[in-house]
Amino acid sequence: AHGLTDEQKDFQKVAFDFAANEMAPHMAEWDQKAFISGGGDTDVYVVMVRTGGKGPKGISCMVVEKGTPGLSFGKKEKKVGWNSQPTRAVIFEDCAVPVSHRLGEEGQGFSIAMKGLNGGRINIASCSLGAAHACVQLAKEHLLVRKQFGETLSNNQAGQTEMATKLVASRLLVREAAKALQEERPDAVSLCSMAKLFATDECFNV
Repeated sequence: AHGLTDEQKDFQKVAFDFAANEMAPHMAEWDQKAFISGGGDTDVYVVMVRTGGKGPKGISCMVVEKGTPGLSFGKKEKKVGWNSQPTRAVIFEDCAVPVSHRLGEEGQGFSIAMKGLNGGRINIASCSLGAAHACVQLAKEHLLVRKQFGETLSNNQAGQTEMATKLVASRLLVREAAKALQEERPDAVSLCSMAKLFATDECFNV
């Protein structure tokens, strides 16, 4: 699980507020991450914590294993979707994590988080794309049997055209973003953000 989000805070605010004080050979942490996908069911948690001064250079990335003393979880959140994976708060109360569990070097947490988010944007866009594709298929089946004014609705192609256009445009953008990310192109970050924004909005409209 990827621990970035605190309740009612955006990512940058969270990363800057989340405190960690070095207690050789451990990092002691006191805070919590909210709305974590897989919270409670995941065995390993990748958490961004502040280990240095202000700004992104003061953030490090720590790996916390399930069962670590001081690590607990909140209630399972009720959601209108994404129910294949539970969502809970991940709570740290005097949770001592070995410095050896740090990913990368001190201060590299923000960079690691950003790289993870790019792939996550593709994942969310792809989920929306898959749901929209299923909706289009179901709509096609419905239009073949539903009649209005004596003929099937499938003969009216205006609505179908709009749905298909949104779906294909979203698919092409998601694929281009995924390709850019895989090839480590300079425009990968922008394309991943565009893909998530466009695909989630347009596929919801589908």
